[in-house]
Amino acid sequence: MRKISKARFEALSYARVPYVKMISDEIEWYSNDNNAVLGTILLDHIDNDYVSMVMGRDEVGVFRFIDMQHSVESLDEARNVLIEKMEEHSKDGAEEFPQGVITRKKHLIFEPIVKESSMLEDFKLLTNNDLFSPAKELISEIAYSFEDPDGNYIEQFQSTGFNSRMWELYLYALFHELDFTINREFNAPDYVVEKGGYRICIEAVTVNPSQHKANESDPETNEEVEKLLKDYMPIKYGSPLFSKLKKKYWEKEHVNNNPLLIAIHDFHQTDSMMWSRSALEKYLYGAERVHQFGPKGVEQEVTLITEHKWGDKLIPSNFFALDDAKHISAVIHSNQATVGKFMRMGYLAEFGRRDLDIRFVGKCIHFNNQIPVDFNFSVTDGNYEEYWSDSVTIYHNPNALNPLDHTLFPEVAHIFFNGEEFSSIKPQYYPIYGRTKYRVKETIQGI
Repeated sequence: MRKISKARFEALSYARVPYVKMISDEIEWYSNDNNAVLGTILLDHIDNDYVSMVMGRDEVGVFRFIDMQHSVESLDEARNVLIEKMEEHSKDGAEEFPQGVITRKKHLIFEPIVKESSMLEDFKLLTNNDLFSPAKELISEIAYSFEDPDGNYIEQFQSTGFNSRMWELYLYALFHELDFTINREFNAPDYVVEKGGYRICIEAVTVNPSQHKANESDPETNEEVEKLLKDYMPIKYGSPLFSKLKKKYWEKEHVNNNPLLIAIHDFHQTDSMMWSRSALEKYLYGAERVHQFGPKGVEQEVTLITEHKWGDKLIPSNFFALDDAKHISAVIHSNQATVGKFMRMGYLAEFGRRDLDIRFVGKCIHFNNQIPVDFNFSVTDGNYEEYWSDSVTIYHNPNALNPLDHTLFPEVAHIFFNGEEFSSIKPQYYPIYGRTKYRVKETIQGI
C-alpha cells in the first residue's frame, strides 16, 4: 500500500457521491501496487469519528465502493483497518471488482475506431508521443466514468470533433470538482447538474474555424489583435451562441424554470483562445470597459456598442438583449480546455512521465484587481496547485428569467453588468490566459 496525493485520488474517483463531502472530510488517501484498489480515511462530522473506505475498479474501469468500516475511534486505528481491508482485496493481484449491474462497454478513448486519415493531429500527438503521457493517462481515466448519451463521443474525439469533445470532458471534470451531481436521464442539453436542491442545465459549444480558412485572420501584432477583438471575434462568438439559442432548450420540461447556461470555448485558431476572451464580454453585453488610473485610483470607463461589422457581415451587439436570450441565465467561458491543461492536471495527479519539467506561463489577476500581472509557475516543483475552475468565467445575464445563483460556482470568476457599469467576483488567483512549457533534459518545447 502507498499513500497518494489528494489530486491523484480526485482524478481516480469520479463515481463518488458529492454528498459524502458534505458530512465528512477526506484526510488521507491510499492506493495498492497495481492501482486497482483505492482507500480513503474520512472524518465524520456527525459522529466525530473515522471511516475507512475502500474502492475498486469495476468492469468498465470506474472506482466504486467495495468495503468500509465506520465508527472507528482514532486515526491510527482507521489506518490499520484501511490497510488490512485493502490488502485483503488486493490479494491474488485482483484488477477488477465486478458490480454486476454495468450495461455498457469500457470507454477506451485512445483505442482507434476511425481511420488514421480521419484523425486530427492533436489526437495523434496525444496517442503517439509519450511527452504528453500525463494528459493522455488522465483523459483515459476520466473517460472511464464519462457517460456517452449519443454513443459517438469516442468516434468524434478521435476525428473532427476533438476540440468539442475536449471541452465537454473539461466541463465534466469541472462539475465534479465543484461537487455537482450529473443527471444522465436526459440527452439534451449536454449537462443537467444538481446541487443543494438546485438544477442547472448547460449546453456546450465551441467557436470553430471558418469553412473557408483563407478568411481567417492570424494576428501577428497587438494592433492586429485589438482590431480583431473589436468586431471579428464578437461575430465569431455570436454565431455559435445564436445557433444554440435557436434550439430553445428551455421548452423542455426538465429545463423549464431552471437556469440554462451556454458554455463556450474558442478553438477557431491554434492559439486564438490566448487572446479572444475579452471579445465575448463585448458581444454578450454590448459594452466595452477599460480601466485606467484616475484621482480615485483605478477607474472604469464603459462604452456601449450597438453592432459588429466585419466584411459583409453585420450583427447586433448585446446577445443578452435578444428576446429569446432572457431564457439564458449565463454564459460560461474558459480558454483552458487544451492539451496543456490536461498535461498539467495529469502531472499533478501523478500520471505519465515523471522526468518532465513543466511550467505554466501567462497573465493573471490577483485579489480581484483589474490590472493583469505576469506569472511563471513551476508545475513540477512539488508545491504547485491547480484546479479545473482556474480561468473559468461566468457572465451573468441581467435580463434572465431564471438568474443563476453565483454561490453554486465558487472559485470561478463572475461578471455582472447593470447597463452602466461592470462588477465582478473573482478568486484570489485568476489566470486570464497561459501557455504550458515543458522540458525533457535540454530540449525545450511549448504548447
